[in-house]
Amino acid sequence: MYSKEEAKETREKFWSQFKNWSGKMRNKAGKKGRWLMNDTGIRQIRLKFHFDEEIALVAIEVDTRNLDKRIDLWNKLESLNARLTEMADFEINWELEYLIGNGKSVSRIFSRLDHVSIYTTEDWKAVNKFFYSRMTVFEEFFLEYRDFLKY
Repeated sequence: MYSKEEAKETREKFWSQFKNWSGKMRNKAGKKGRWLMNDTGIRQIRLKFHFDEEIALVAIEVDTRNLDKRIDLWNKLESLNARLTEMADFEINWELEYLIGNGKSVSRIFSRLDHVSIYTTEDWKAVNKFFYSRMTVFEEFFLEYRDFLKY
């Protein structure tokens, strides 16, 4: 069992090594800069990594208090389902109502890796590869259709 400080240090260590590793991988692939994440150009859409003591997850998330805007963006994304499925060689989950940790509801397209823990360093290599391969597809998909998704 980790103390609060040890847990924080382990999480920071994972994210630091992932940033360095994925940066090198992106450079090798000819991709400059960092992952898009919150810098999508569409305030209501963000790309997201999540890793805790049970799962690793990569997502395209639609988050806005305006339900009409959220549903409109969701419908646009759903209309592109076939294209995203074609681009991906992995399972993609689509959830209009996804509850995040604070009880807030968002819409989320995601790929999930179960039975891994951020506190098990032996899992990190597999999670690095999982994150990189999935987010590369999600980012390319988003960039291809960003103008379509904009309001």
